[in-house]
Amino acid sequence: MYDNKVESSENNINSTGKWVFDAEIANRFTDEAEKHIPDYWKVIELTINILKDNVPKDGYIIDVGCASGNTLLYLYKQGFNKLFGIDDSQEMLKVAGKNLSKVDKDFPSRLFRSKTFVQNMTFDAIICNWTLHFIQERQEYLKAIFDSLISKGLFILTEKTLQSQITENQYILFKQNKRLSNEEIERKKQQLEGVLNPLSVRQNIELLNKTGFYQTDIINARLGFVTFLCIKP
Repeated sequence: MYDNKVESSENNINSTGKWVFDAEIANRFTDEAEKHIPDYWKVIELTINILKDNVPKDGYIIDVGCASGNTLLYLYKQGFNKLFGIDDSQEMLKVAGKNLSKVDKDFPSRLFRSKTFVQNMTFDAIICNWTLHFIQERQEYLKAIFDSLISKGLFILTEKTLQSQITENQYILFKQNKRLSNEEIERKKQQLEGVLNPLSVRQNIELLNKTGFYQTDIINARLGFVTFLCIKP
């Protein structure tokens, strides 16, 4: 269960002007994701297809940074029944709980609010799409994920990576094509500075290898957003 005692902000910036996942963002998260994350639905579909082919329907799966619950909802519809979610945002968990309770009234009890990974649980697969780049202690968090996976367990990670200016320009064009103004694009970029901390693709792979994930495949990449498939030995 997660703690209900948390202050909510009036908008999607905190007192320092930085980005936060508040009620406003939580209630329109899918639209926000589609406008700012290349291949958002494609990565979710790819994640689900990999899990369908490699994890039993009664396997334990957790979505780290579950947001409004889109991935968990689609996994549930595919017949998976041991699903869990974790997020640091109380407002996101409220929306996820509301969405997921429509298909399983007990689902909200399997959603956890925490800055750290869950303890004393073992999983067949762990999903961490568009989340780790917000976590300061990456190595420590990855170690907790690694330790919680069964042998041959799957870890699917999607990260925004460091980009050349050429790729950055194409990413800006992607957002412009989603009808975002230059002012909106620049404002969010400034809000995310110091909050979202990307690494290069090489740095991500080195970090995964250091954690113990010696087999790492890149299964999707677009405009600096890269999805890794890792298998625990």
